[in-house]
Amino acid sequence: MPPTKKILVVDDEKEFLALIKSAFEIRGFAVVTADNAIDAGLALAVGLPDLILMDIKMPGINGIQACEAIRRNPVTKNVPIIIVSALSHESDMKKAQKVGVAGYFVKPVNLEELIKKIKEILTQ
Repeated sequence: MPPTKKILVVDDEKEFLALIKSAFEIRGFAVVTADNAIDAGLALAVGLPDLILMDIKMPGINGIQACEAIRRNPVTKNVPIIIVSALSHESDMKKAQKVGVAGYFVKPVNLEELIKKIKEILTQ
């Protein structure tokens, strides 16, 4: 049996975190959640995930700033990041591309498409 893949989900919407955590755990993923970038940094210090789902609009440090910090850190720089955000402007997507994200999904997200993309990334 393949090892369980760990996903860190960073979003300030508690309901979204609960939904994603439940949906992913049912599919066999281990899920760690954080509701802001600082808590995400603490979670990364405890153990690296196989993939990060990151919201953009969060209080304090936003998702793009958090992605930039993750990319600057030699320990976390290669962890794939997928943005899941309500922001759908092309300028937001371009900012995300500049920090090297592996995907960008607009809320409300199609869960099956998101899981398909995650599995694709994790099998590369």
